[in-house]
Amino acid sequence: MKDTKELILNAGIEVFSEKGYTRSTTLEISKKAGVSEMTLFRHFQTKNNLFLSAIKQAVGDTLSDNETLDSTIPLRTYIETILHQKLVSISIHNALIRMLIREALSNQLPTELAFTKMIYKQITDKLNIYMSDNQLSLDSAVLADIMIGILLKYAIMSNMTYHTLKPTEQKAYLNQYLNILNI
Repeated sequence: MKDTKELILNAGIEVFSEKGYTRSTTLEISKKAGVSEMTLFRHFQTKNNLFLSAIKQAVGDTLSDNETLDSTIPLRTYIETILHQKLVSISIHNALIRMLIREALSNQLPTELAFTKMIYKQITDKLNIYMSDNQLSLDSAVLADIMIGILLKYAIMSNMTYHTLKPTEQKAYLNQYLNILNI
């Protein structure tokens, strides 16, 4: 059986995904979790704490990016790997990611959950490492802009579930973009 904190987090993820931060209430979340609102506050103290915990639990792999990539691989493979990792995470957590984007656009999110800025920084940092290690003069900020555009287009406009595609279909999807980039 799930513990109380996990029940509250799962209910929070569901309600926040559907309604966003502003329109969700702790009463609604506690009812969905099958606990009292007092129990919710005992575990998380505030709605903001619950929101941060729920989002970090659900999309932690997307928000924190500690994985180091091999910068000796070809640039195309490096970019493909970054896009693949991000697309898998976005695909798995699409409803939450869409909510985070909506909330970020309306300036309703705590700064530590500014999803697009966080992902942009992760990608730019990885590209800077690659460019430095390989002594390339490509503008990593411009390349990151393009990559973020691909990810946002997928997150906002796609009904495809990337993470359920066969590896060959995933590769074909990514190759559409990589071929246009001529990398």
